[in-house]
This record gives sequence, structure tokens and C-alpha cells, in this order.
Amino acid sequence: MRRSAAILLLALTLLLPLGLAACGGGEDTGAVAETVEGTVPVETVEEAPAAGMEGDAAAGEAVFAANGCGGCHTLEAAGATGNIGPNLDESQLDLELVVERVTNGAGAMPAYGDQLEPQQIADVAAYVVESSQG
Repeated sequence: MRRSAAILLLALTLLLPLGLAACGGGEDTGAVAETVEGTVPVETVEEAPAAGMEGDAAAGEAVFAANGCGGCHTLEAAGATGNIGPNLDESQLDLELVVERVTNGAGAMPAYGDQLEPQQIADVAAYVVESSQG
């Protein structure tokens, strides 16, 4: 009997602190900021330099072909049947969105803002919009 009491006392001595800690019975010792300094970073997308520029759809056809756009996009006017990106014939995109996507990329589409001149971006956007809205 004495041995059982000793084992029970030992078990309580070892397990009770663990039980309290697991239940949140311990004292909170984490650091808490009194004030917050600085600002929270906000992701911004700069307006594309080609925004508002008038594009030449005929010149944009060459930009579309030279940059492999048809490898990812379907566009009947270009004879393109890519299926990685959106089907441009079905998407009915507006000019501003095409300029923004070509400039900054989105999802799997890479950004071309550092590879193409603003006029080339305006041209390819004009070509895509004109070709897909038939």
C-alpha cells in the first residue's frame, strides 16, 4: 500500500505540471508590442507605361509571333492553338487588361515589361483585342 501511494505521489508530481502547461495554466511569457511603428507593405502594381498609348494591331501581330505568345494562347487570327494560358478568342479581354497582363504578367504568364518597349506592348494589346473581338 505504501508503495502504491509513493507511485501515485510521484506520478502526480511529474504529470500535474505537464497537465497544467498543456491546458494553458502556465504564465504567458511572450513579448507583446506596446506600439507599432512603420507601415504595412502594400503590394502595388505600377501603371504600365503602355497604358493609354495607341497601338498598331498590324505591328502587334509581329510582336505576338516573335515572342511566342501562340505557344501558350489560342488566337485564331494568329493561327495559334496554345492551351496553357487563356484562349484569347473566348476571353474577350479589354485593352487595359491586356496591356497590364503583358507588362506585369499574372499566374503562369511572365511579365514582358522589361523585354518589350511600351509601343510594342500597346501594339500586341491592340492586335489581341482587335483579333479576338472580330
